[in-house]
Amino acid sequence: NNQQQEMNRIVSISSLAVALLALPELSFAFVGPSSSCTTAPFASKRQQHQRPLRAVAGAKVEKTDEEWRQVLSPDAYRVLREEGTEPANTSPLNDVKEDGVFRCAGCRSPLFVTSTKFNSGTGWPSFYAPIDGDAVELDVDYKLIMPRTEVHCRACGGHLGHVFDDGPRPTGKRYCLNGVAMDFVPMGADLEMSEEVMGRVEAAEGDATKQVQEPIMAVLPGAAFDGVVAALFISSFVKQSSDGHLLGLAGGIGGAFQFLPLLIGAYYAASALQKLVGLAGLED
Repeated sequence: NNQQQEMNRIVSISSLAVALLALPELSFAFVGPSSSCTTAPFASKRQQHQRPLRAVAGAKVEKTDEEWRQVLSPDAYRVLREEGTEPANTSPLNDVKEDGVFRCAGCRSPLFVTSTKFNSGTGWPSFYAPIDGDAVELDVDYKLIMPRTEVHCRACGGHLGHVFDDGPRPTGKRYCLNGVAMDFVPMGADLEMSEEVMGRVEAAEGDATKQVQEPIMAVLPGAAFDGVVAALFISSFVKQSSDGHLLGLAGGIGGAFQFLPLLIGAYYAASALQKLVGLAGLED
C-alpha cells in the first residue's frame, strides 16, 4: 500500500512538472538574425546603390554566390544565403509600427505587411501571416534534431527565419524573422507596389489556395509527439482509476490533483487533433 502511494505521488509530481512546461507553449525561436538591419531608412549606402530591382510576384530570382555578395551586406549575406542568426533585440524593424511593406533584403520581393505584425517579446520582428503563398515558402529544418519550419523568400530562396504555432489569431502562427533579411517601405512610398500588395492580401483572404501551405513533414512529427504524450498521461489516469486509488473531488486538493494527468492528456490530445485537422485541410 505504501509502495502504491509512493507511485501515485511520483505520477502527481511528474504531471505538475509537465503542466508547467506545456501550458505556456514555450517554443521561442532559434531563428536567424545577425547584427545589423537593412530597412529603407537604415539601409547602408552600399545596399542603396546596388539593390536589385523588385522581383515580380511568383518569379524566381537566381544569382551566383558572388553576385549575392555584391548586393548584400556581410550580415545580410550570412543570414539570407548561409542561414545565419542575428542577435535578438538588434533590429530597428522591431519598432516599426507605421503601415507599410516588409520586403526581402535580397530581391526586394514583398513579404509581409505591418497589419500582421505583432510584439512577440522574442526580440525579433514577428508576424502572424505573410502577404500570400507567393511571398514565402516553408521547409522543414532538422538542425536541432526536432523539426522546425523554416521560412524562405519564395522569389530568391533567402532564409528569413522560422514559423511557430504560438502566434495570435486568426492564424495562430508566429513568423519569427531576421530583421537584417528584410527592409521596410512605408505604405504609399511606392504606389505601384502598395496597390499590388494590398490586392494580393485581399485575394489571399478570400482564397485558401493563395495562402502559404505548411509542409506535411512539419506537421506530422508534432502531431505524433502530442499523441504519444496524450496516451501516456491518459493511460496513467485510467490505471489509477481502475486500481481504485482515485480519491475524487471529495478528497480535497489531493483528490483534485489526481485528475491532473487526465487534463494534461486531454490538452495534448486536442493539440494532436488540431494538427491532424489542419493536415487534412492541406491534403484537400
